[in-house]
Amino acid sequence: MTLSFGELREIEIKACAEDIEYFIDTYGHIEDKNNQEEMMQPFKMWPMQRQCLRSIMSHRLNAILKARQLGISWLAEHILAWEIGTHPGHTALALSKTEEEAKEIVRRCAVILRWANQLFAERGREPVGWEGPIFNATALSIEITWPNSQLVSSLRALASSPGAGRSFTANLVVLDEWAFQQFAEEIWEGAFPTINSPTGGRFIGLSTIKRGSLFEEIFTNPDNGFNKVFIPWYADPRRDEEWYQRTRLALGDAITAEYPATIEEALTVPGGAYFPEVTSATHVTDKLFEGNVKRYCHLDYGLDMFSAHWTMVDSDNNSLTYRECDEPNLTIGQAAQLALQMSADEHIAAWLAPPDLWNRRQETGKSVADIFADYGISLIKVSNDLFNGCTLLKELLKVDEKTGTCKHKFLKDACPNALKCLQKIQKDKVKPSVYAKTPHELTHDVDSMRYFAVWWVTPAQKKQVAKKKWSPDLIEDWKRANKELRELMRRMYGEPQL
Repeated sequence: MTLSFGELREIEIKACAEDIEYFIDTYGHIEDKNNQEEMMQPFKMWPMQRQCLRSIMSHRLNAILKARQLGISWLAEHILAWEIGTHPGHTALALSKTEEEAKEIVRRCAVILRWANQLFAERGREPVGWEGPIFNATALSIEITWPNSQLVSSLRALASSPGAGRSFTANLVVLDEWAFQQFAEEIWEGAFPTINSPTGGRFIGLSTIKRGSLFEEIFTNPDNGFNKVFIPWYADPRRDEEWYQRTRLALGDAITAEYPATIEEALTVPGGAYFPEVTSATHVTDKLFEGNVKRYCHLDYGLDMFSAHWTMVDSDNNSLTYRECDEPNLTIGQAAQLALQMSADEHIAAWLAPPDLWNRRQETGKSVADIFADYGISLIKVSNDLFNGCTLLKELLKVDEKTGTCKHKFLKDACPNALKCLQKIQKDKVKPSVYAKTPHELTHDVDSMRYFAVWWVTPAQKKQVAKKKWSPDLIEDWKRANKELRELMRRMYGEPQL
């Protein structure tokens, strides 16, 4: 029995659906823009690309940390093309930083389908007698119609926005350069439900590293259910040590972010972290101060986040941050009440806050400071000079080279957000003498710590030992005592009252 071309095509598409490696090895193509004579090239996967593909296809949730220019975006676009090209009725969603980048994903997927012309035909260019699937590509979408079926497969590409992808139900979601998405948290919250059906879709987030991003948070969290894949710079077999050294000369320290060799190297940005001195070993303790202490609360308020920290100072001017609060979407009154509630019966020597909390609000005619005062909290205005504040905070957190310790510590498990933000926040790219003000979610806790650092903190008074009065008998003993005994009596009772 001789099969028709249409029947052979159906068998081939089914084989591709069951084996994505077969689909890519047989029909995959990429553009090699360095080859002007023959730009379109078969996609011959490198070993690490193939390993990455196998890992992705074995998991629903995937976070891919990669070095630059390793063809992983082309790999993701082949997965998108495979999803809609071999599964009638499926929907795929691609999210990019900008609309132009979203258009580029669609263009590349159309190229992949166009070069798999034994399986698919483009609308308006169908061969005579064509009875197979037909795709139609626009700037931001591709639709595939199937013969003898009402099913339509589709790819939608969207630019980064808070509501991107929220109204879709997808079998596959791809986030390109996830660490650099402007609305990463909102997009993830909207995108996850689109693939969270009982039968389950697949999610692929791929990116180079950006410290402090949601992508970094997800990639470094061992308990969130994500499959993590790292692709080093040498995944391209054409790159050797000579290429790496030339690249290092051109990029300097930035090479670890753009072309990391290990996960640890990718997550360590030399010259980038503003507080590299802050570690658990040097800045965390499990003991509260004993004896007399002064307590301070330093805070910042915004509707997006109320951030407050409680710090005690002992008689030797050692300081310990022992409590924190990070709560979004609180009214001013709610923030004040929460601060009082968390302070319990403690005596707070000073409530420290930045000058903008004294700005009067149009809706009430009162400032944040006024409303805090209504609840019994008298805020003290501290300087908001960023340069001086950063300098003083660095001084507060510095580690003594001789002892390996610092005078300011954080109570173990009591201030995880403050520690995380201090460790992740980067130098400002334009003014490296101050820390970066983005991503904004890292600055709340660091700003609060800065307000404490700029305030002139006086230590607690040393506990005074009650002295016995010099009785007549003690005076007699003093007169008969030798030099050593008199020194002992002086330490115990003070100077004699003769």
